This record gives sequence, C-alpha cells and structure tokens, in this order.
Amino acid sequence: MIDRKIDSKELSEKGLVVDGVEILPPTAETTLSQLRTKRQIPYIKIYGKCYYQVSELIEWANSKKVAVAS
Repeated sequence: MIDRKIDSKELSEKGLVVDGVEILPPTAETTLSQLRTKRQIPYIKIYGKCYYQVSELIEWANSKKVAVAS
C-alpha cells in the first residue's frame, strides 16, 4: 500500500478504501469541514488546500472503534 495524500473531494466521493476494505464511507465535504474546524480529523494544509494522509486516517478511524459489551 502506498501512503499517499487524498483531498476532500476524493474522500467525499469515494471514501477511503484500502485493499478492498472500506475504512471510511463517503463523507460530505461540509461534514469534513466541520471535523477540521473542531480539530477532530487529522489533515494537512498545502497551498491553501486540505489533504488527508491515508495512514493517519486509518489510525483515526481505528481510534473511533467502540468495544461491544457482552
């Protein structure tokens, strides 16, 4: 897997799919903007455009998992 940067448009249209596994579903650009404003999602700003590092998004998604009580 190549650790690359994706932009908000790609994340909102395709979501984050790694090796055929959907890590994050497609998310509206307004929702991504709100998450960035609240500093809840990791992102990088290059020349005024927001990008997301794939490895950081995977870690972020895994940190949001909730354990099931049995």
